Parts: sequence; structure tokens; C-alpha cells
Amino acid sequence: MALAPPRPCAVPKCGRLNCQVHPVTAWRSRSGPPPPRIRGRQLQQLRASLFARHPWCVRCLAAGRRTRATIRDHVIPLAEGGRDDETNEQALCQECSDAKTREESKRGVRRWPHA
Repeated sequence: MALAPPRPCAVPKCGRLNCQVHPVTAWRSRSGPPPPRIRGRQLQQLRASLFARHPWCVRCLAAGRRTRATIRDHVIPLAEGGRDDETNEQALCQECSDAKTREESKRGVRRWPHA
């Protein structure tokens, strides 16, 4: 059976190999398990309802443009504790959704420096 090579402790100034004083805990969410995602017919009904109320991309409107919304986006991402319901949704176009996703990804990289 192959064993992993000895690793130095992750705690600064400890330096022990395979340190038993500072064990590494498994990764887990800070706010518990993620909320259940809405799927299927219920999701399609929420999308239709959102686009009926807000047919234009909210980010484009804020910038003075009118672009048809095609994406149901979570204002607070589910990975950051947002809810998957009408209180946490906004209408975005594909371009604005992609830009928001890039912003969230950068924020995630800064939040988890070891990634």
C-alpha cells in the first residue's frame, strides 16, 4: 500500500511533518449544507414569472441600455448562502451573467487562497 509523503504542518512556525497537534479537518461549508436547488417545472415557472415582471437585464438598465433578460440569476450566490427563491433572484442577459460569474469566481479564489 502506497503512503503519501510526509507533509509539513499548515500552521505557521510549527514545521512538524505529519503534525498530530494541528490536524487538518475536512472541508465543509461555513453555513451548513447548501440550500436545495429548484429544478424542473417549478424552475421554469419561476423563470417565466421573473421575465414577465422584469423583461430587461437589471445591470444593463442601470448602465442605460435595454437588453432582453435571458438568465434567472441569484443576487447572493447559493454557494455564499443565498436562497433559491423569488427573494434572491434577478433578471440578467448572458453577457452580464458571465461578467457576474467571473466576479464571483475571483471572490472565491481570494476567499480560498489554497485553491
